[in-house]
Amino acid sequence: MTSFNTNYFIHVGNILLLIAYSVRDILWLRLFAVAAALITIPFFVLQPTPLWAPIIWSAVFATINLIQSLRLFIERRPVRLSAEEEEVRRLALAELPPRKVLQVLSIGTWITAAAGDRFIESGKCIEAIWLILRGKVRVTSDERVLGELAPGEIVGSALLLTGVSAAVDAFAVESVRAVRWEIATLERYLTAHPEVRIVMQKHLTRDLAGKLERSVRHS
Repeated sequence: MTSFNTNYFIHVGNILLLIAYSVRDILWLRLFAVAAALITIPFFVLQPTPLWAPIIWSAVFATINLIQSLRLFIERRPVRLSAEEEEVRRLALAELPPRKVLQVLSIGTWITAAAGDRFIESGKCIEAIWLILRGKVRVTSDERVLGELAPGEIVGSALLLTGVSAAVDAFAVESVRAVRWEIATLERYLTAHPEVRIVMQKHLTRDLAGKLERSVRHS
């Protein structure tokens, strides 16, 4: 009776590595790499003297790839947005997948402002912008009403682009539900995620165009 040839472990492991390097999906590449590393371990164990160095390194590679595979699997699970989160996506981030929407929201703060609460004060630089989900925000200059901002519009968008101190006041005329982003935090995030920057800039452009159109119409 012939003894089992341990070289088969090496052959199978290398075949799995070839498959791993042939697939395009990074998750499957890592899973095949895990299998390849685990299958080669018996070859090193069954030698007359166990080869501990390659055993340890194979276990390390298998562990790293397994952890990364789990991370990729978790990231790819379907994401369900809450009603408010879905509303944000509909109003301003429709081109982003749900997971990216959650990322953008995670660097912001949900706020509920009562009637009379101030968003922008004349003479002061803004440190944040707000996306309105519900309610209205009135913009005034020297007690003259310039207009009202509704759901989907951004409070502070014009000042964000110019960087100058506010020449207007903005306050809630009724209960307002909004998302607030610190400008510095948002800028750091957008620098690291250019695809999100493009989407937000598109919405910002539409927002400013709508405000300018209303301003011309009412002038």
